[in-house]
Amino acid sequence: MKKLLLLSLCLLLAGGALFAAGASEEAVPTFEGKNVRVVIGSTSTGGDSYLIAETVSRYLGKALGANLKVDAVGAAVALDAMQTVKPDGNTIMMFHDMTYLGISFGAYDEMYSLENMTVGPRIAQNPGSAWGAKVEAPYESLAEIPEYLKKNPNAVVRMACEAGGVSHVGFIVYWQWVMDTYGADIADRIRVVIGGSTGDKLQMLWDGNADVIFADYTSLLQYTQTDDPKLAMKYMALLDNIDGVNETSYADQGITLDGKEFRFAKDFLIYLPKDFPTELVAELDVAMKSVNADPGLRADLGKMNFRPGKYLNAEESKQFIYAKRDSLQGLIDRAPSLDDLVL
Repeated sequence: MKKLLLLSLCLLLAGGALFAAGASEEAVPTFEGKNVRVVIGSTSTGGDSYLIAETVSRYLGKALGANLKVDAVGAAVALDAMQTVKPDGNTIMMFHDMTYLGISFGAYDEMYSLENMTVGPRIAQNPGSAWGAKVEAPYESLAEIPEYLKKNPNAVVRMACEAGGVSHVGFIVYWQWVMDTYGADIADRIRVVIGGSTGDKLQMLWDGNADVIFADYTSLLQYTQTDDPKLAMKYMALLDNIDGVNETSYADQGITLDGKEFRFAKDFLIYLPKDFPTELVAELDVAMKSVNADPGLRADLGKMNFRPGKYLNAEESKQFIYAKRDSLQGLIDRAPSLDDLVL
């Protein structure tokens, strides 16, 4: 009887130890072996959001031991996912500054603010946000447009951009510079037409419904190299300079913000649901640090005129993107509504 009781007790203790070990393993989450959905705030598979997310995901997946697949769902769905999915690592978001700009401009509800997400490491930068026009346009740069309008008092220049995003920032910085430098008579003849995707804005340009459009440098490149007179374009300005590219930026053209040089590169970060496990954030930090230094990634991004940027872990990224958001808020608060500038 004593032997049976002792045997039962041993089995009970052994079972308890196995249960505790299993519980311990379950309590430490990991990306390893997961199929991870990577949502992005764009529906295009040809723009910078998809190209950067897809390129980084290939390298990051290997570093994590996971299968990352990019899902181009658009900003509304991507932001909503960060509020509704479980914080288990099965769904993450990679996106640029529109993540917070949409809220700053009032295009999206406050529930989607950075404070209701976990900020992960920075993955890349795109300095190539650009304005383009038809090759036969009677001006060669954004800085020349006010001079053109002075000489043509009945002329209007229509600039196509999206409300609540990087193009919105690019437009209001430019419009404010024109207002401060040339006055209301000139600024009031620079009007907005609201465009959606790059394809939509290109069609507006070709149909004669816009004079200047906002897009990514890479997405416009083929049209600046064609001899087809119906499609041929030229760059009007970049928001920042691209290494090895001989196109002028706002800074080169003297387009300033409050008298100071203005540069803006899109910062692409990983965003995660609120209360995301610290263990998974730490895994992302370690994996992204190695990926960021990988010559293969640097070469792949460079081919598309993107750059990895200085590595920032999750905590550093949070401080960085909060500060960037706050630095733009004053401009956004005093800028005229696009509704007042729409043609």
